[in-house]
Amino acid sequence: MRNLTVVVCSVLFASIAWAQPSPVAEKKPATPESLKAEKETRYLAFQIFTYGPDPKRATMGEGKNPQPARFPDKAVLRDYIEDIKKRIGAVGDPQTRLAVMLGQLSFDHGDAETTKFIKLGFELALETDVAVGFHIDDSMFWAKRKDLWSDPKNVETLDWDGTPCTGRLLNWGKEPSAAPPQMCFNSKVIQREVQKRSALLGKAIQAGVKQLEQLKRPELFAGVIAGSETEIGQDFKTGKYLGYRALLNRGFSREHPPQDMDLEREKVVQEFIELWSKGLADAGVSPQKIYSHTCFLSRRAFNGEDKDVTYMKRKGEITYSQHNHFAPPSVAFGKYHRPGFSTYPQPGVFDDIYEEVAKHKQVGWASCEGTNMQPSSGPGQTGMGMETYLAKMFNHGATLINVQSWGVGGEANKNMGFRVATEGEESLQAYRKFLKGDPLIEGKTVASLEERLPPKIHKIQKELPAWMEKAGNKEAAALMQKMQEQLKAKNFEEVEKTADSILKLMGEKP
Repeated sequence: MRNLTVVVCSVLFASIAWAQPSPVAEKKPATPESLKAEKETRYLAFQIFTYGPDPKRATMGEGKNPQPARFPDKAVLRDYIEDIKKRIGAVGDPQTRLAVMLGQLSFDHGDAETTKFIKLGFELALETDVAVGFHIDDSMFWAKRKDLWSDPKNVETLDWDGTPCTGRLLNWGKEPSAAPPQMCFNSKVIQREVQKRSALLGKAIQAGVKQLEQLKRPELFAGVIAGSETEIGQDFKTGKYLGYRALLNRGFSREHPPQDMDLEREKVVQEFIELWSKGLADAGVSPQKIYSHTCFLSRRAFNGEDKDVTYMKRKGEITYSQHNHFAPPSVAFGKYHRPGFSTYPQPGVFDDIYEEVAKHKQVGWASCEGTNMQPSSGPGQTGMGMETYLAKMFNHGATLINVQSWGVGGEANKNMGFRVATEGEESLQAYRKFLKGDPLIEGKTVASLEERLPPKIHKIQKELPAWMEKAGNKEAAALMQKMQEQLKAKNFEEVEKTADSILKLMGEKP
């Protein structure tokens, strides 16, 4: 038994080098905008993927085996919501509410089924006491709309000659995949369809909001995200930057190009966001409940000041606007909506958001996608706990945070990095703290796995052999074997749970 314990300890210390203790940071004073935002309901939401029938598959119309564009059944969604509610153990109050964000609602979903699904979402909010919001895919997945993409005028081009886009390049997984061709945002037909679609969705959402108001439960509507990382992306086969069709529609050409190619394409993106949000607002949805959704690499990371950046890492000599697919932070702002961003915690991302929010004197903004982990990295690499991650937004004026990856992949993926970051015990404690209305401490030191686990192993190593001789408990030996297997698989969260079980058997407090 002693030899097994020593092996576990040696493997442990060699294996958990990825975990870094969180530094202590000075708590910044609240801004006037953040204080105003705190007076309204703030939502801690969790994304539920509803493009296809299985919400545990975080795929839409991309990849080799895409899900069909069919919304999940109500019972499936109810179980998903109840799991979130049960494990967090709180739904909040009129000032801080637990929510789910259903989406993405895409052009691949028909008008009738989408209207019906929105109604279902409000029904679930009333039945579960968990607020609901909706996440719209504004332009990415429209494969079923052959009536639109079969017309070259509605599809972006690679150059002034009109070479059509072969597909939208997506770098979401281990290998790039293709979405349907990039939509031309300022095509007259596309703009007409967006106006029609946003009015349809807006009316359905507003009908649900009115029902909640009649039942005196308005806090059960978290809002609508009017986009899915809106941008003019890259061509799948060539990697070339797109947007020439939109520039031609703005009166430019090879002979008469714009003075600033990047800026003109940024205007196209911003105007497209505004087209969607205006349609929703004209249908009755409050602009305070409408959010844009863009994604950007921070200036600090783009300039190469942090070598550990893994998310959206810069490649080659390109402009900042190009790298961000003509959607730098400034394009997220508009008259009919609040700004929203993807907020995976790359260095500098929050500073860039604070700067733009202050510049626009914006009250209220959203994290539309993110969790406390950089994609392609691992849990523990952000230098902060979930409480600090939430505090960096809620303490600086955010009114909605939409956390990704809860339940994604099902039981088989329960130990993957994203799910550990989102569903780990420290994260659950941070969620409960927010929903209780307690202040979130920014920069609070959270004991990392590297700090928590070695003392537990040392205690087991020192005391278990003598306890085994006295108690003769065979269960402890089985647990030790289980822990060694978990270490080999690098399931560190599970290692700690098993260590806690051993300590509990020994009558010790974990």
